[in-house]
Amino acid sequence: MPGYAVNYVALAARDVDAVCEFLGHGLGLVRSDLALGERSIAFFAIGDAYVAVFEVDDDYPDEPRCAGVHHMALAAPAPQVAATLHGLPIAGQGLGPGGRQFVAVAAKATCGIRTRFFQPLSGAGQAEDGVIGRIDHLGIASLDNQRCIEVFCHRLGCTLESTQTDLEIRNVTESFVSDKYGAVYHARAPEILGGLRGAFITVGDCELAIMSDYDASLPPQEYLGETAGNTKGDQSAIAKFLAREGPGFAHIAFTTRDMDALLASLSGAGWRMIDQVGRPGGRGSRIGFVHPSNFGGGLLMHFVEPARGRAP
Repeated sequence: MPGYAVNYVALAARDVDAVCEFLGHGLGLVRSDLALGERSIAFFAIGDAYVAVFEVDDDYPDEPRCAGVHHMALAAPAPQVAATLHGLPIAGQGLGPGGRQFVAVAAKATCGIRTRFFQPLSGAGQAEDGVIGRIDHLGIASLDNQRCIEVFCHRLGCTLESTQTDLEIRNVTESFVSDKYGAVYHARAPEILGGLRGAFITVGDCELAIMSDYDASLPPQEYLGETAGNTKGDQSAIAKFLAREGPGFAHIAFTTRDMDALLASLSGAGWRMIDQVGRPGGRGSRIGFVHPSNFGGGLLMHFVEPARGRAP
């Protein structure tokens, strides 16, 4: 059974010009404009794929239309044949950017992960200045990680790269100090504050990062605007996304070789950042988030500095 590669990722934005400025001048990605009917859509080459930027109300992304990562297009020379081969119900089809044929799969069949088969675009490449290497992953809020694995690995033939559990734990030690009897220290059992369960599925030169709550009963953390992120906050963000949007794409992440230099450069250029320096992330990486307000809200991006041994 074949695996598939992401050909492009569709972003829906309230401020398309700001997203294009960020991807083009901020990150140095090479832009091409592809015809779609009587309009042009900005496509940015990155690694072996593209990032395409659409207006929130563009007719090509189907309902529901809201700012964020809208869908991924898997390269397939014959889109309808691919959907039929895997028994996936077709929700729509036609001609997409560049006159390529596409088939949209019903989102319920792919666990809310909006997926299209698309006649591939060729010619993607690295960023001009090498700041960004490729799409590291597409972050997905999930109600059932195992079901996602069944669809994309067992049915579509993609590879399960790894699974992971992220926890934020508080350790408390009590001290009893007496001027007569000395000091006694007592360590309480560790307390789990929050966490995520993750599964990473390879699709070409990037991955699907499937994320679900470690424990939905843990209280959410309120986001404080400029406060840097943490594991408990990440769980809260996924929980809130699921409550608001249901399962599906939550963010897009790009690789970089030097996280701190990139965050400092973008901040210095006037882009608002959630993380000013890199923090620990999944699979031994360092991560840093961009604030969605740069793009009119709703669209979340972040960077990944992979651990040694993973390609940047």
